[in-house]
Amino acid sequence: MKELLLEFLVCGLTAAFLMIVHELSKALIYKGIWHRKGKQRTDKKSIFAVYRYIDPIGIIFSITSSVTFSRPYMFRIRDKKTNRILGFAGLFVLLLCFAGSVAAIRFHAFGVEGMATLQGRGLFPKIASLFLQYLAILSFGMFAANLFPVSTFDMGMIIAGFSSGKYLNIIRMDAVIKIVLIITVLIGLIQYGGYRLILFLL
Repeated sequence: MKELLLEFLVCGLTAAFLMIVHELSKALIYKGIWHRKGKQRTDKKSIFAVYRYIDPIGIIFSITSSVTFSRPYMFRIRDKKTNRILGFAGLFVLLLCFAGSVAAIRFHAFGVEGMATLQGRGLFPKIASLFLQYLAILSFGMFAANLFPVSTFDMGMIIAGFSSGKYLNIIRMDAVIKIVLIITVLIGLIQYGGYRLILFLL
């Protein structure tokens, strides 16, 4: 029972960490682009208020379905290039988290032997082991979810960066796309694909 509770806790914390890394990296890039253009922003909320990126529904989905959703920083982007940069940057950060965690597991960082082990004596080695395992599966799940053309997801930003007309179309279809995404998550397709890919890479 204690180990199960520990897994739930570490899964939730790993999901929150991933949400923050994903959204904060895009927010920093956005600020950098804005600053390079010589413009000053007067945002009421700081991008470093990282608790704003944590989505409670995303935490629940992380624990139940291994798929994470974050609460995005609400950008006001007027040019297509910035949309493209931020969309691709979000996907790249998730791929980097996935590749790094899989590499760490492959090379037995903290004594991790695979995806179904809880290694080490003492609390810290067990937490480190679980963190790497959940970081691998959740980063894949978040990457796969962001490939869906939801208006606020990375793919939505990429579409906005190429075609305003197509972006308006996905906004109109937003409810339908989200229903398809939720069904895909609930039947476990993303979770299954993630585990299969990670086991293949290991």
